[in-house]
Amino acid sequence: MTGASEGLAERIAQLEAREEIRELVARYGMAVDDRDVEGLANMFTSDARFGLADGMVANQGRQAVIDFYTERMAAFGPTYHYPHSQVIEFDPDQPGSATGMVNAHAELALDGRTLMTGLRYFDEYRVEDGQWRFVERKVAMIYYMDMAALVDGGLSESDRKRYFGTVGPSELPESLDTWQEFFAEVG
Repeated sequence: MTGASEGLAERIAQLEAREEIRELVARYGMAVDDRDVEGLANMFTSDARFGLADGMVANQGRQAVIDFYTERMAAFGPTYHYPHSQVIEFDPDQPGSATGMVNAHAELALDGRTLMTGLRYFDEYRVEDGQWRFVERKVAMIYYMDMAALVDGGLSESDRKRYFGTVGPSELPESLDTWQEFFAEVG
């Protein structure tokens, strides 16, 4: 190929990769909700990492990640995870790898209550064995609380993360530079 043909082929390959990564993210939520442990395991690289932005959870290696998911999925009744918007960035110096952010939320049944969480995944993706997989998923929460508390003004509270026995501030949006700069300017 020459010139324009090479550029077109690269752009098409990147569009295909982008769509495969979007599908990976969509299948992730379904695998968690369906308790498809094998399918979930196949979505992560052998050296995968999964953790929470606050450091409360940090797992290294596919088996440790899947063990964590298995334990958590067993604690919940039905769950419903759904991604909303996603940004994917490719590094031209690292073919077969990408980073991304996914805005999402989930509804979760636990101990007779319905919990809701609004979150953002900070992802790294890589092609392994011919398919795009998660290298890392790091979760930052906007809120995590009982649905009744959310409806009753919970989103306006400072301690919006009520996660497995802990109550405290969420990572987002207050930690973002843009959020802090905005409120520094408007007083």
